[in-house]
Amino acid sequence: MQRLLQTLLLACALLLSVWVRLPAVAIAGFCLVWAALIFSAWVPQPMRYRFEGVELIVLWVASMIIWLGAAWSHIDWEIFYAVVAGLMAISIWLTSDRSTPRLRKARWNAVAMAWLLCGSFMWFGAGYFQNQRTVLYAGLLATVIVLALCRLAFAWGAIGAQTINTLILLLVALPLADLAVRPRSHITMGPATYRLYYSYDSAKGDPEAFAQWEEYYTSHFDQLWHEVFTTATNSGLTFRLRPGSRGMLMSSPISINSLGFRGPEISASKSGFYRIVVLGESSTFGMTILPDDKPWPERLEQIIRERLETRRPVQVINAGVPGYTIEANLCRLPEEILPLQPDMIISYHGANGFSMIDSSMLPPVGPAPPVYQERPIKLLADAEHRLRLSLFQRRYSHGGTPAAPPAIRPLDTKYAAAYRQLIQCARTNGVRLALANFSMAVNQASDPKVIDFYRGGGSRAAVGLIRANAVHSQIVSELAAENSEVILVDAHPHLDGEHEKFIDLIHLDAEGEQQLAENMFNSISNGLRKDLAPPGF
Repeated sequence: MQRLLQTLLLACALLLSVWVRLPAVAIAGFCLVWAALIFSAWVPQPMRYRFEGVELIVLWVASMIIWLGAAWSHIDWEIFYAVVAGLMAISIWLTSDRSTPRLRKARWNAVAMAWLLCGSFMWFGAGYFQNQRTVLYAGLLATVIVLALCRLAFAWGAIGAQTINTLILLLVALPLADLAVRPRSHITMGPATYRLYYSYDSAKGDPEAFAQWEEYYTSHFDQLWHEVFTTATNSGLTFRLRPGSRGMLMSSPISINSLGFRGPEISASKSGFYRIVVLGESSTFGMTILPDDKPWPERLEQIIRERLETRRPVQVINAGVPGYTIEANLCRLPEEILPLQPDMIISYHGANGFSMIDSSMLPPVGPAPPVYQERPIKLLADAEHRLRLSLFQRRYSHGGTPAAPPAIRPLDTKYAAAYRQLIQCARTNGVRLALANFSMAVNQASDPKVIDFYRGGGSRAAVGLIRANAVHSQIVSELAAENSEVILVDAHPHLDGEHEKFIDLIHLDAEGEQQLAENMFNSISNGLRKDLAPPGF
């Protein structure tokens, strides 16, 4: 009966190894193990004792072939590999149980324990690399138990015993130490706590906390998308804001008026207003989070009304749409923007169109550095990232610095061509135009640690965006210099690179929205005074 059970277990282990597509060399190793154990199980005992040394050598060599073959092929960390190892351990233990001399039994048990350790390690690894905390801790417990059995079952000597004791203590202390250094391992996200995680300073430079914040933030935006977006009828667009819709971004109410713009209801005719239309992306639309948060166009209107005495009331229309580029907004001009009869158009475009500057800048030339991976045990995750980063640097440092992107001629880019279309449209229709550069949480002067913090969107992507934004700023300034009627808006003062005023790499928090509105007002106020000065002023 024992022999039949052993044969069945070996057959199951062999079939599982074929089913999970272990490499051919590992399958060959399984066949050798299978042959050695079947020989030991079915041959007469005198012959078995005579060849037992050879069987053990074959068993160890075959086991090493299996382990090395699996490791060399970079198999995924899956828990069913632990099942295969468990089946092998039981099969080998059944052989040792039939050995009468104590020394022979210990030799067979040593191989069985090696397979148990392999299985428990695979169990632990599956939980770690698949981010399954329960599986990881179960594998950790199994590894501790197997090490304790090894400690009791074999005579290790002073050094060996001390080594195993140390391993057991380290495995037991690991999750306890992790809980001590990562109090936010189970952070609860919410509007009341979001400030703890999106800023480099408040999150204490913890990219894992920032990644969790981004996941939470993105899930809420996905919900908003279904509430306020619809398919576009304009042939140049694929989606647009749904007129008359309502939604929530976290606890911030989002209202789309009947004309399809964020904000209160407005009439199609300007009815005596001095009308400013703001074109832009999600950074203009406003990724507001709290109930009292307001996008910067709304804040700009309030600043103008409080600080300027004008002969006509000023109305600022937020025409920003998440996901749009300047090219998408150019498509909207004839049907959606110009019918509003704007007196001024403010352009605040940036990251969505950076690929129009030069594709070689997004992403930067060269292989991507490793991205931090969240794991159930942060201590191990940090060590893993440092190891991967070190290997990456060692692998590519000998080849020298990757080639720099080709020289960019800012005014020859597609971005510049799109701005020229906007300038020409404004000139043709008698609309005053203001072109703004773009602000981000990091810039070329930022601390590399802060840049690396924003790896939720990829630190590699952040580097590319920084380079592209520098060229974009040059495009805007040079076009404004070429066209004297264009107002140049510098959005950078007290904002660009000040990451504490952003909720991610490009979107602003309440303080950032207010600062951008201030920067806009400082740049356009002279033009507004010329257009709106009271009579006799």
